[in-house]
Amino acid sequence: MSDPKAPKIIKAEALNNRSIRVDFDNGEIRLFDAYRLRGPAFVPIIHPEVFGTVYVDDGNLCWEGFDATVSSNYVHKFSVHFDPNAKAKEYVKTRRDIIGERIAIILFPIMAIAGIIGTVFWYINH
Repeated sequence: MSDPKAPKIIKAEALNNRSIRVDFDNGEIRLFDAYRLRGPAFVPIIHPEVFGTVYVDDGNLCWEGFDATVSSNYVHKFSVHFDPNAKAKEYVKTRRDIIGERIAIILFPIMAIAGIIGTVFWYINH
């Protein structure tokens, strides 16, 4: 259910393959990270040529040729303030990124050793 007080989207622009600059009717300019979008309806927007076709329909985000709509409430709630004059900063790793890296650092050597042991056992038995 949409909140009638929530600002509506009046303009959307894909900045890269993941981020959308969103202008709201209350004057706010926000940045929405489309990585948050999950489900079968959003699988096609992974492709850059599709992601760039984002447009606004009745105050919501949509993509040309796909039945994928994101409400202005959701976009406003999960977006951050965007300053078009700010200099670009480096990507700041999220907690999820850091945990994933740590798991990979631990698992990669274990998997490599297991592969070597398996190859040695196969060689000995054949």
